[in-house]
Amino acid sequence: MFTLASLVFALSACDSKVGGTPQAAGTPSSSAPTSSPSSGNGDNPFGGLSPCTIIDQVMAGEGFPAAAPGTVDSARSCASNKPGDANVGVALQDNAGYDQNIPDPSKASRGHVGARNAIIEREGIGAVGQCTISIEVKPNSRALVSVSGNGTTQEACDRVTAIAIKVEKLLPPAS
Repeated sequence: MFTLASLVFALSACDSKVGGTPQAAGTPSSSAPTSSPSSGNGDNPFGGLSPCTIIDQVMAGEGFPAAAPGTVDSARSCASNKPGDANVGVALQDNAGYDQNIPDPSKASRGHVGARNAIIEREGIGAVGQCTISIEVKPNSRALVSVSGNGTTQEACDRVTAIAIKVEKLLPPAS
């Protein structure tokens, strides 16, 4: 089933497959953020910005518990798990480009979230029901937004697209 969220990403974030053929492009619309993004400092554009705060803000009203630091990169990643629904994660990485570390380029598409370059990966970790969007913040920095759950991969991609649009509005300005 092709939902509105997947249509927004298909139109706004899938200019081309990674190493593949072009697709449609467009611009999504979304509401203004309820807080101002951090301007960052030095080489790290995320100074003062918390991935846990971002998750809590964009998932407000959806019954997700407060986000907690990730187990692998606790200083730069957080997740919130709503049992029976989904796990939503955000990582703010100042040491990697948005188009790096793509395990299977055949499952990834290039495009945009807002005006920022982005890549969506379907089942990037090899799990059905998982989808990740990598959003460029500045050269060699990115925000990763992921969803994994009990549904289909398409449902996860629809949901991560809607969440990524909200997250993008909270990121520091691109330069």
